[in-house]
Amino acid sequence: QGKSSPGLRGTHSVQAGFAALLEGTGLDAQRQEDGSYRLMPRAAGAGSGDAAELPTMTVTAQPQQETATSHVQGYAARRSATATRADIALRDTPASVTVITQDAIRDIAPRALDEMSDYIAGVNREAVQGNPYSLSFYLRGFNTAGGASSYNGFRESGFETPQSAVNIERIEFLKGPASVLYGGAGSLSGLVNIVTKRPEAERSGRVEITGGSFDRLAGSLDSTGPLDEQGKLRYRLTAAIDKDGNFLPDARQQSTFISPVLSWELAPGTELEIELLAQDIDRPGREAYSLRHPDFFSIPVDTQLGDPDHPLGSGGKIERRLARIDFTHVLDNGWKFRQGLYANNVHSDDSTIQGTAYNPATQELSRRVRQVESYDRSRFSQTELSGLSSLAGLTHNWLVGVEFGRITTGYGFMVAPYTPLNIFNPTYPGSVQGPLVEPFPGDDSGSDTRALYAQDLIDFDNGFKVLLGGRFDDLESYAQSRDPSQPRTQQSDRAFSPRVGLIWQPREELSFYGSWSKSFQPNSGRDRNGGTFDPQEGEQLEVGVKVDPNERLAVTAALFHYTRQNVLTTDPSDINFRIAVGEQRTRGLELEALGEVLPGWEVIASYSYLDAEVTQDNRLPVGDQLVGVPTHSAGLFSKLSLDRVGLPRWSFTSGISYAGERESGLPNDPPGALTAGDVRLPAYTKIDAGLIYDNDQWRVQFSGSNLTDEKIYDGYISTFAPRAGRAYTMTYSVDF
Repeated sequence: QGKSSPGLRGTHSVQAGFAALLEGTGLDAQRQEDGSYRLMPRAAGAGSGDAAELPTMTVTAQPQQETATSHVQGYAARRSATATRADIALRDTPASVTVITQDAIRDIAPRALDEMSDYIAGVNREAVQGNPYSLSFYLRGFNTAGGASSYNGFRESGFETPQSAVNIERIEFLKGPASVLYGGAGSLSGLVNIVTKRPEAERSGRVEITGGSFDRLAGSLDSTGPLDEQGKLRYRLTAAIDKDGNFLPDARQQSTFISPVLSWELAPGTELEIELLAQDIDRPGREAYSLRHPDFFSIPVDTQLGDPDHPLGSGGKIERRLARIDFTHVLDNGWKFRQGLYANNVHSDDSTIQGTAYNPATQELSRRVRQVESYDRSRFSQTELSGLSSLAGLTHNWLVGVEFGRITTGYGFMVAPYTPLNIFNPTYPGSVQGPLVEPFPGDDSGSDTRALYAQDLIDFDNGFKVLLGGRFDDLESYAQSRDPSQPRTQQSDRAFSPRVGLIWQPREELSFYGSWSKSFQPNSGRDRNGGTFDPQEGEQLEVGVKVDPNERLAVTAALFHYTRQNVLTTDPSDINFRIAVGEQRTRGLELEALGEVLPGWEVIASYSYLDAEVTQDNRLPVGDQLVGVPTHSAGLFSKLSLDRVGLPRWSFTSGISYAGERESGLPNDPPGALTAGDVRLPAYTKIDAGLIYDNDQWRVQFSGSNLTDEKIYDGYISTFAPRAGRAYTMTYSVDF
């Protein structure tokens, strides 16, 4: 059996293991088509002794059973816990879940983790300013601003929270409402769950060094194994440093990361896991967004709209500290008790020079200095009981849980006028900054969560299964201005989030499903009049099919209709505030295939059709398209082994992704002369390619991104930001 990552050896280690075991016996191990190994008498001349008279035996080498947190060899995961909080096969899950495995992340080698969305149906990248290590997406047509993120099932803010790739086992995208298990915090239209690497009983490790365009230099360590002779105390240590790599001139950055994990088997069936994490980002200054005018598409993508010469002091620092404790105990009847505790602290002290208005007659961008201090703190406790039972002749897979949580956030900022910039002929020396002032007091807000959730997957033993689930949330939220004369605002929200799913499996490898679910999310903060918002609400109908053509390939298709009410958007009367609008709707088709199409050929393929529009509003025109969402998008990443063309251990990777035009803001069909609302983000086709040499002990990977130097822009609310042009990286790694 080949051991799991890092240091995966696969078939080669099995054969080598048999060779060592059988040395001197006169036997050879020959691999059969079904994966078993047949012990045969060694060929004449290959050894001594009367080997021809030895009997033939068959030994089967079975791979390690996949779990919802274990390493997946290849691109096709079979199990996940993101959609159900239980270790359940994906074909038994009546929801769309895309699992991007560690092997896929390593082969794609994205410049930033959120570029994985190029190959995922129904997911598009959202521009994030100032934090190149965060995760923020459009999920089925709705921007998340990073609010739909979780870390091993605990909610967090992906917009504020940085993330390194070195400790990620898999990234899982749940598309559709997630409040039934995760509550009302950014899970209206989907959830992105980071599943981290766990300690392993077999000792192994990996050291990796990367260099590339824009002075990029990075190194990482991943080590795991037992700490005692019995293997009951195990560790995992991941660490990384990532320096520079930003395509804008003089936009230096550095991230340092370390995460130790301990797993202790206290007794058979009883385990304690402790995970710590620390990440520091130093980025003195960040790029400014482009404003909504077509002139910004005519300038080079590496145009610095800020000022590389401005002394931004201690700005651009982000600190993250995390602690997670999970205790599990298997009861005598096979049920499992779990107690999880989680704490995440993020602090940001950031400065930037940003555009405030653009004059096309003079081609000048009005600018200001903006210095922001913010924090985000999360505390959660989850208590769960899960297991199987037989009731009325049917098999039930139960999950019941209680969650308590507290999230607190706050910010304050200062602004100052700054010299305008001609975007076509930028000059930086001689710029002048005015006095810093506080445009309005900062804000501190938070929410306390008390929730009860339950779920039952019922197997009717005739190919039909039903998933029933619901969660009741009781939330108390507050907002407090840092102006002592302003009153503290408080709000209570209580909501029930149900889900019903039906699964029909005429054959083991084929599943048809349908589901209905609802979700909600409190709208925190205050409007410009000091009032609170009604919570957002979502409802979705979805039907789909999942098929596994072979044991290493998974294909899915889904149709959905989703409505969302009380969405927060920018207040047209004051861009520093937001308002809750009426109803918006998305509906679409998603197609995906992940895994090994033919021996030695792995793919991630996707296609999305999305119709995302405003359906009811007292300000926005009905029919306006939602921001940042292409009607058509597709992606194909491929890794092809070159063994058959005489290049053993070599692989060729290629990627192509396409997204159609997208709206840059709302409203987007104004009458009359050209306005910002007429600006659409252009369609793009991005082409990547690479070569990999892997001899099971060390590996060299050369990757090229955006080889045609395509201009690509990602949206964020009513602004947009460019991606990097053509870039290259080379990575060398050694397994030990």
